Amino acid sequence: MVHGNGSAETYQSGRFSVDAVVQLQEVIEACDVGLCLLDVRKRVVALNRRLADSIGATDQEALERPIEDLIPQLAGPRFSKMVQAAVQQSEPEGVLKTFYPGLGSSRHLFSADGKFFMRVSVKPLMMHPGYCLVQISELDSTVAIQEQLRGIGLTEQRSRAMLSSVEDAVILLDADARIEFANLAAEGMTGYQNRQITGRCLTDIYRVYDESDAEGEPLPIERILHGENQQLVLMHREGLSIPIQQTITRIKDDQGDLECMVVVFKDTSQSRKLAAQLSWQSSHDPTTRLYNRAEFDRQLSRLLEEANYEGGQHCLLYLDIDRFKVVNDNCGHAAGDELLRQIGSLIRRAIRSSDLLARLGGDEFGILLSQCTLDAAERIADTIRLKVQGYRFAWGDKTFSQSISIGMVRIDKQSEGLEQILSFADTACFSAKEEGRNKIHVYHPVKSSAAKRHGEAQWVTRIRSALEEDRFTLFVQPIRPISGNNGAREHVEVLIRMLDESGGMILPGAFIPAAERYDLMPGVDQWVIDRLIRYLTEHRDRCLASGRRFFVNLSGQSLCDEEVLQSILDKIGRQKIPKGMLCFEVTETAAITNLTSAEHFMRTLQRYGCEFALDDFGSGLSSFGYLKHLPVEYLKIDGVFVKEMVESAIDESMVDAINRIGHIMGLETIAEFVENRDILHRLQALGVDYAQGYGIRRPFPIDELFS
Repeated sequence: MVHGNGSAETYQSGRFSVDAVVQLQEVIEACDVGLCLLDVRKRVVALNRRLADSIGATDQEALERPIEDLIPQLAGPRFSKMVQAAVQQSEPEGVLKTFYPGLGSSRHLFSADGKFFMRVSVKPLMMHPGYCLVQISELDSTVAIQEQLRGIGLTEQRSRAMLSSVEDAVILLDADARIEFANLAAEGMTGYQNRQITGRCLTDIYRVYDESDAEGEPLPIERILHGENQQLVLMHREGLSIPIQQTITRIKDDQGDLECMVVVFKDTSQSRKLAAQLSWQSSHDPTTRLYNRAEFDRQLSRLLEEANYEGGQHCLLYLDIDRFKVVNDNCGHAAGDELLRQIGSLIRRAIRSSDLLARLGGDEFGILLSQCTLDAAERIADTIRLKVQGYRFAWGDKTFSQSISIGMVRIDKQSEGLEQILSFADTACFSAKEEGRNKIHVYHPVKSSAAKRHGEAQWVTRIRSALEEDRFTLFVQPIRPISGNNGAREHVEVLIRMLDESGGMILPGAFIPAAERYDLMPGVDQWVIDRLIRYLTEHRDRCLASGRRFFVNLSGQSLCDEEVLQSILDKIGRQKIPKGMLCFEVTETAAITNLTSAEHFMRTLQRYGCEFALDDFGSGLSSFGYLKHLPVEYLKIDGVFVKEMVESAIDESMVDAINRIGHIMGLETIAEFVENRDILHRLQALGVDYAQGYGIRRPFPIDELFS
């Protein structure tokens, strides 16, 4: 890479033109080995990316620096002589030569501490005296040893010194397989010193066994010398067994006759230990030392395949520790980890030895019961439940009682796939928790509540697609004044409908429960608000003239979401929505679940001219106690009391009490589920301000509001 400001001009003023620099750069960059161009002072003129990456230097750092600064192993007279010999050569044709043997090149191995080996080739750059091209290849120790012993110009004394410094064990044999030399590593691994073994047969001191038959007889010399990269076990002089990897190199003379052989072997104990450790870690959870999710999924796939092709019945248990967060929050994560270990140990003692127990993540466990009927699986699950129920976890001066919820799914020929089975099991476990915790819930494709929940889960994809494809529409339902208040205007509640792929209408009761369960309501609420504000902006004058308020439902999830709040404020401010035109409905249950967040949300929007209605009032546990804390202008009386008030004196009394309390607090009241004239007349007699229901008018598309 020839880089740097003005670099090309610098070379042009010496021996290179710009075209030559570009040509040279293209040639060396195309090579898949490390290449650099040096001048007579061994300074780097150009280098390719392969070499730059291997020496860890950027282009700018390397250029015009002596090569020894970048690769210290090259410092010394030997490399200097190689460069000097190359730069003095030239050729009249003026052609840039490629590498091939016999062009006045020199090639040597360089090493440092016996751990780093390079093959370095230096060749003249024809047409440009004073420059040379250097190829540098890094070798592993075994290849380096083989290079040394194939006659690359090193003396026997230097070869032996080099062999003694490498980490791998090396034994040099003559043509008759008698030992001529063993390096220090070989002495350590065999237990014999070099002076004790010179001239002896290899098998006298190098006793190796086939790894698959380590208790048999040592291998004869023929099998040792004709093996390639063999995995063997070496018996040390003191009886210690060492797993090794062996390679054999044969060195021949110029006539092709065998001159000597080199046995190179290395201890693979650590690498095998590391491989075993990595294998264990890939399939086990480090905290509990149980199988992990990856191994659980692999074994579940195997069971599904077995059930599909061979028949039989298996079961999956999905377990979740109840109130695990209490331990974590009170005692810290160390206590939580210890609880997981102890619960895992309890479960393991309650299942069969053939069953697989895994930690799936967090406080969840999974069990695969192979060849197990549903009845037998229920008995095992109940044993686990009772053991955990009777267990007390102690940490410091605190003691916690424990329980576990279990979801159960059968695995047989009808089971479709891994993801579906896990989804069924998860929803079954969730059902067990909803039923009061410390329960077992068996998934049934028709009867179980888990199946219903799984059906809800199918709506998640449909809801997301509808949001992405804008397949919702707005309806409205009138809220009509009935008490004869002067100046009271009709208002409307804004409702949502989903459109399916063919344009069919889907009522909110089909998809809202799934949206609430799977945290999709903030997205749905923001879609409604966005479309309503567009409508109000397009029909601003008619909306202002009508005096209507538009009541918009907000879910409990949105009521605690700061992002939703900021989104509403941005839309109101940007479109300059008049004060009093928007009224947000929140349910009593949602408001009191997180009272602080609800108050903040409501009071912030009230400062921007929005109003609030408390929906379904009367269904909560502490309705009147919480009412005084919530900043609302309207009170919507729960329709469960309204629709039966003509036949039930108790329901009528509830409606009357809620209406009176609302008026005392300065609120206007709205009765829901007004189905007929009799209910309407009774509400009017009680002094309720507004009525809403099919007896007033059914919901209709918002586009028909002014038609």
